[in-house]
Amino acid sequence: MLIPLNIVMTYPVHWSKYKIFRDFLQNFYDSVGCDDWHDRFNLRYDERTSTASMWIDGISFSYEWLLHIGASTKTNSSGNAGYFGEGFKIASLCALRDYHLSIHMSSGDWSLAVISTEQTLDGQTISMLAYEVERRPPAKQSRLDISPLSIQDFNLLKTTVHGFCYPENPLLGTELWRDESGSVYELGEGNYDSCFPCTFEYGRKGPVFCNFQLRGSSPFRLAVCLNEYSDNDRDRQELYDFDVIKIFERIAYKVTPEAAMAMLEAMRRYWGSHSDKRFDIKSWEATINELIRKVSSSPKCVEEFRHKHPKLFCLKSIRTMRERNRRSQARSWLSEQPEKVPLVQDEFTRLGYPLLEEACEKAGGFTQNDLPDSTEIKAFNILEHVIKASCPGFFCDEQPQRHVISNKSASWQGMAIIFKKKKPLLNSYGLNVKYDLSDIFLKKYLFQEGYFAEALSVYVHECCHVFGGDTSRSFSHALTRAFELLLSQTSLISEAQSQWESIFTADTCKEQEQICQKQGIKLINEGTGRASV
Repeated sequence: MLIPLNIVMTYPVHWSKYKIFRDFLQNFYDSVGCDDWHDRFNLRYDERTSTASMWIDGISFSYEWLLHIGASTKTNSSGNAGYFGEGFKIASLCALRDYHLSIHMSSGDWSLAVISTEQTLDGQTISMLAYEVERRPPAKQSRLDISPLSIQDFNLLKTTVHGFCYPENPLLGTELWRDESGSVYELGEGNYDSCFPCTFEYGRKGPVFCNFQLRGSSPFRLAVCLNEYSDNDRDRQELYDFDVIKIFERIAYKVTPEAAMAMLEAMRRYWGSHSDKRFDIKSWEATINELIRKVSSSPKCVEEFRHKHPKLFCLKSIRTMRERNRRSQARSWLSEQPEKVPLVQDEFTRLGYPLLEEACEKAGGFTQNDLPDSTEIKAFNILEHVIKASCPGFFCDEQPQRHVISNKSASWQGMAIIFKKKKPLLNSYGLNVKYDLSDIFLKKYLFQEGYFAEALSVYVHECCHVFGGDTSRSFSHALTRAFELLLSQTSLISEAQSQWESIFTADTCKEQEQICQKQGIKLINEGTGRASV
């Protein structure tokens, strides 16, 4: 019996062999399901006839399901094979037309061969896809034979079997979580073959299954399957990166705290992910947040996670200039610590980790300042004199308030407090002064004998912030220009350095005299200007 399908052979669809094999296998997979696939599905290759055969025992269905586009027995629960809709017909068309393969299907009391036949339409002869159906003795089996198939093509067919989610799949490792809506596994030892679809941005790493079929990949050593995924892609093309992110997010809402902790461990590279956009479809932040919330719901998981990762610092979103300055100081403090502590997003505070700024403040890393004493005032006077004399009009001759950073644990050698001008001011060297400098801070250790050059360098650096921040081009250019001007005034610098040294020499002598007088010790060599006992 010849049955035309009303599908012209020139129908503009072209599938690769992988897609053809995938859709043939899909029909069998859907008939038995994930758990029985490994045990009930059979696949064999006959080298003599170059025929690949696949079958499942105990399953049969009517060939009428193969006649209509969109026909499917998805709702059938009687044990019959189903899901033969468009996939079988288009796969058969491409196999016959593009690769000259013979397709034979049998089930129950019938068998059919996929062929082409000629029909006349509006006076033209058109080649159409058709079935040649025969009756046979009833058998409780559904079988598909493909020939002629090379051994290389058969190996591709065997590999395509691993494109479906089932517990024995070598791409899947230890099961972390599973229910009717999906599953999560550690990555197995199987090879992510080049024939499988993958997400371009992530490469061939962790397989991502949708409705039990491999559709994309993630950058993690995890294999995930979302059974409730739906899209309108008939060809089931590779998933985009934002599709994968959305799938992980949906799974994160379903998993147990134990599975969430395992996923969080595998996704460590994104612990610090934080989006500055209100809506960012390519950010892992929402997934990481939900996994943290799941872990935090189990005291046992929190304890285990803290044991594995005893020290993390959290970063909270910053909005104000004060917060930005504190963040910059805290980062600088952290960079000087002997132990490198990872920085993560602020949702980790749910697990008991402190904010970076909290840790810095507890350790005394933020700047604590005092007003300068009489000696430090003299030192500030020298620095200001050098700047005004060597770079007249460069900083618009502003007079900032002076402060001394008194705590040794502070990470910065200097600091400036600036306020943006309403309108930039052009200095005498053609540079735009964008900020007003209200306060300048220098660390206390700079105010001592032998530290003039370092103190001057820090002072100039902080003054140059009237042109911009540390990373701005305007700041870099102004700093270079300021040092060029300073280097051209060698005699001025030399005289200032001598004055600097005399301040601290005299100060040291005075301290020694006071100590000796209190102890009743007579001084000698008083005429030398130095105190000797």
